[in-house]
Amino acid sequence: MNKADIFMAASWIGLSGLILTAAGQSPSAPDALATIGIILVILGSFAMLLTRKADEYTEGLWSAGASVAFGTLLILTAGLGFVEGLIDGFTDSERERSISADTALTLDIAAFYIGLFVKRLLGDG
Repeated sequence: MNKADIFMAASWIGLSGLILTAAGQSPSAPDALATIGIILVILGSFAMLLTRKADEYTEGLWSAGASVAFGTLLILTAGLGFVEGLIDGFTDSERERSISADTALTLDIAAFYIGLFVKRLLGDG
C-alpha cells in the first residue's frame, strides 16, 4: 500500500468519522458515537496530513479541501456573528449565540471534506 492509497483510505475514514460525529450531536444518540467519530476524524486527518504529498493528485486534493475549509472558516468567523447580530437587531431580541462553536467547527471540517471530494469527483480538469 503506497502513500496515495493511505491518503484515499484516510479520506474515507475521516468522512465516516465526520458523519458519526454529526449523528452523535443528536440528543438521543449515545455519547460514545460522537467520541468514536471525533477519533476517526482526527486519525484520518493526521494520516492525510502525513501523506498529502504522495503525488500531485493527492496534493491537489489536499489543497482543494484546505482552501474550501479556510474560506468557510473566514465566512463563519466574520459573517456569522454579524448576521446573528443583524437578525437580533431586527427582531429586537438579545439572545445567546444560536450556533455553537462545536457546530461551526463541524461545518469547517465538513467544508474540507466537501472540497476534497468534489475535487476528487470532478478530477483534475
